[in-house]
Amino acid sequence: MNRFIAGVALASAAVPAAASEAVTMRFECRDSIAKPNQSPELSGLWDVLMDVEGVPSFGLLSLGMSGTELTGSLALSAGVVVVRSLTFDGQTVAMIVASREGDVRFDGSLASDGKRMCGIVSYHRGQKFEMIAQKRAGRESRRSE
Repeated sequence: MNRFIAGVALASAAVPAAASEAVTMRFECRDSIAKPNQSPELSGLWDVLMDVEGVPSFGLLSLGMSGTELTGSLALSAGVVVVRSLTFDGQTVAMIVASREGDVRFDGSLASDGKRMCGIVSYHRGQKFEMIAQKRAGRESRRSE
């Protein structure tokens, strides 16, 4: 629970003051997308960047196992939402998050190294925004570096 609270606090503090200025963002993930050689570990913390009509929205995606299902939360500048489901078929990632207005869907691909997701977030009334998530290194990885 403390990790979750710390993650939400970090995500809230990570939003830069210039986030309200429109910018041109490039989500060039297609070249690195290929079926992973082994089943990736999606549990963990992911840094998120979403392009909301030229305005960057930064956040933190926290994923973990609950029984046999992958669940978690997504903290963006607009608030924290619950990950209702996340499925992965070897390359394609589909995530549903709950919001006050209803479910929001992310459809994307996983990079061959299993550490980056790129795709489209589909909001209500047909709005679509690009999103990329980069997995943070786990504690085990940092010890060996």
